[in-house]
Amino acid sequence: MDGRGLLPGGIAEALEQGSVVVTGNQRAARAIRRGWDRRNRALGLASWSPAAVTSWDAWLANMWQRLLVEGHVTSMMLNHSQEQVVWRTILEADDELASLRTVDTLAAMAADAWRLVCSYDGRLNLQAAIGNSDTRSFQRWARTFERLCEAEGFVAQAQLEDTLREEVEREAARSGFFGVIADRVVLVGFDQMTPSQSRLVEALHSTGIQVEELRLNFPAQRRFLVEAADGQEELFLAARWVRRFLEENTGATIAVIVPALEKERREIDRVFREVLAPELEDIRADDHVGPYEFSLGSTLRETPLVAAAFDLLRWSNEPLPLERVSALLLSPYFAMSSGERSARAEFDAFELRKARVLRPEISLRGLVEMMDGSKRRAKFPQVLGTLRAMQRVAGRLQGLDERSHAEWAEKMREFLMTAAWGSGGGDTSVEFQTQRKWESALDEVATLDFDGVAVDYAQALEALERVARLTMFAPESREAPVQVMGPLEAAGSTFDAVWFLHAGELDWPMPAVGSSLLPWHLQRELEMPGTDPTLDSERAQRITERIAASAGSIVFSYAKESSEGNQRPSPLLTGIGLETVKAAEFVESESQRTIVELEDIADAAQVQAPPDRVIRGGAKVLELQAACGFRAFAEKRLWATELESIEPGMDARESGTALHKALEIFWDEVKTQDNLRSMTMEERDEALIWCVARALKKTAEASATDWDKAYVEVQRERLRRLLSGWLELELERRLPFEVKLSEKEFKDVRVGPLRLSVRMDRVDVVEGGEVLIDYKTGSASPNDWLTQRPTAPQLPLYAILSQADQLQGVAFGLVKAGKDRGLQGYAASDGVLPKPTRLKEAATLEAQVERWREVLVRLAEEFYSGDARVSPKTYPGTCAHCGQRIFCRLNVSLLEEDDEQEDGSVAEVSRG
Repeated sequence: MDGRGLLPGGIAEALEQGSVVVTGNQRAARAIRRGWDRRNRALGLASWSPAAVTSWDAWLANMWQRLLVEGHVTSMMLNHSQEQVVWRTILEADDELASLRTVDTLAAMAADAWRLVCSYDGRLNLQAAIGNSDTRSFQRWARTFERLCEAEGFVAQAQLEDTLREEVEREAARSGFFGVIADRVVLVGFDQMTPSQSRLVEALHSTGIQVEELRLNFPAQRRFLVEAADGQEELFLAARWVRRFLEENTGATIAVIVPALEKERREIDRVFREVLAPELEDIRADDHVGPYEFSLGSTLRETPLVAAAFDLLRWSNEPLPLERVSALLLSPYFAMSSGERSARAEFDAFELRKARVLRPEISLRGLVEMMDGSKRRAKFPQVLGTLRAMQRVAGRLQGLDERSHAEWAEKMREFLMTAAWGSGGGDTSVEFQTQRKWESALDEVATLDFDGVAVDYAQALEALERVARLTMFAPESREAPVQVMGPLEAAGSTFDAVWFLHAGELDWPMPAVGSSLLPWHLQRELEMPGTDPTLDSERAQRITERIAASAGSIVFSYAKESSEGNQRPSPLLTGIGLETVKAAEFVESESQRTIVELEDIADAAQVQAPPDRVIRGGAKVLELQAACGFRAFAEKRLWATELESIEPGMDARESGTALHKALEIFWDEVKTQDNLRSMTMEERDEALIWCVARALKKTAEASATDWDKAYVEVQRERLRRLLSGWLELELERRLPFEVKLSEKEFKDVRVGPLRLSVRMDRVDVVEGGEVLIDYKTGSASPNDWLTQRPTAPQLPLYAILSQADQLQGVAFGLVKAGKDRGLQGYAASDGVLPKPTRLKEAATLEAQVERWREVLVRLAEEFYSGDARVSPKTYPGTCAHCGQRIFCRLNVSLLEEDDEQEDGSVAEVSRG
């Protein structure tokens, strides 16, 4: 073996002869360099020169650098960020754009339009072109841009090809100048060159440099066109075929080519993970070790490490949203040590998320004060020390005036170092590469000092964010056997096999779009993409033919039914020798799957009874057992709970607690309806204000900012209004009453074999006995008590614990705004409740209490005996908001409304 087969076509020969290989994209350049190294190792060479392979953009930059070093040019080439600054400066000075909040997006559009004009030799024709108001505005901006660049000695990257061509033509008489770079240049992976590229190539020819284009052609053995029923079947079919190909061809390379890859990436990743690397389903698995990788990167701003950096830098200057502070506390990239990880998570879950005040954002100082006052303070000394150090550095930053971008970049590095940014991430290869890219972004921000304008910290941070959003980041290739890429990225590379997804007429070719800032007839005259369907189709045809000639095994596939309707194969596939097969035939011939017979196991396991002591949770234990035995077991025997989401201010439970407390305090003082009637409106409001203030005392004490105090005041007024309306209803009750008990806790009561601790909201004494009241601030119905699996069994529980001959009524006290508020429940006689609900089956309240006793004792016995079957009361309604769905292995994809069963049983609950 001579090793030449490890490089496509005549590339090895070109490199051996000392040629420079220039590729259409960076991916092809990297692939050829790796192939050159593998080839030389296979030949047994001990050492060799690196392959002279570079992408087109890097090649232009090298040529410009050579001219600059030799003193032939003195102009400054703008990088992308500097060019954006120039365009933004021009747009911000335009009075017609004064109403725009930001011109960033428009500046990017203008830069793209200028790139098109320069690439298609349209600079001379632009100003004379006739267009609409938008195109006239761009013509004005472009004229200003050219004048500014000429006056300042700037060269935009879009103009680099034309500028180099002009320099080449001037230097043509100096024979050999460009020959120092290479006597022969081989172009690889260019589907079509733009006019400016072609003119530069022609100019290089005039200097004696030989420039040739090499077309790669891999003889295909078989080429298939596969029709799938829909996109999901198409994707799974491709994944199974790829897996089989890899199993049968060790060391093979496969390209999965996808138009509009950025839209499909997540779904492709999900399916490939399931089929090609199911071991990566483990949440602890490293995502960067699988058999496939995406060549398409993401913006640097979107990477978790850099997102944490921006949160920290913004925190130094202003408060952060509460959810971002929570994310930082849990982030491995912020001063994280293994010893404090759990304590930080506990603080986040049980203190930061439990804050009673409406604090949508929190400052560095605010978090330091919260953690200083935490009972867990001794468990996280490192992060607390780091926060204090950050606070000191942030104080110095806020006192600085305007400075250069370079100075601010150094200050940002200092602050991130103080914050121990990235120190706990594990130093993986991807994190190392991300940090290097971050440093490059900071260096690029420093180049924004080219115009000599000083900025403040917020402006420098905004500039850094723009750079990070414009910077694409993709980890260095692991040379995974399966490469997922777009059609253009595959140019200049060959593979053992290629699968082209979404080759239907609605997906391929992708529509070419021109620029809305350029006159249409100018774009049409210059034959820009998106202006002539025939030319666009010819371009796409060349790409299709190039892909069809890039591997030995080729498969094109399409979904007969897409989101946009039914479709046929793309017309571009005609004439490239595809053998059409149905999906079912292709599966049978290419990727047979083994059918595994499933075994049903009865879920009747029982566990040891709980110890003979009071079980925390009270009526909630019986409520959960009624909903689902497994949920009750998980939450009340295993104490498995889900992390509560962050809600600014008091959540529903805390608001309900404050309402209960205010009513408790009020009735402890007033006691009877007669006393309530004797109070004037002013006296009642004064009493309510006092009760509400005491109920919100802890919340008020937790207030640290003016925002907190304003929120507490709003809560006071809301509760006062709500309770004032409720007391009006209390005055309308026909039978006089006295509040006997309010928020009374019974710490050890028996319900069957269980010992529970319960708290009764309120017990009223009326003529003939007692009325049990349970306050609710949301929706509730007494009918919830009448099934064999009651939804809200608190009042039935209180009822069976009371004296039967004294019970006159049980009712929800719906304390809320709107027409549904009031007392709703069952009464033993008329007048006990304003509008009692009629009992459906039991003739009397006493008989209903006995039925409740049977139901609740049975639920208590089930819980005590360890009946932990997955048996939701109504499927999927009961499961929709259950925090134990992963634990019980419920297949959540089957949560469909029409699967609810009225009898409370579930015939088939799929578990995976």
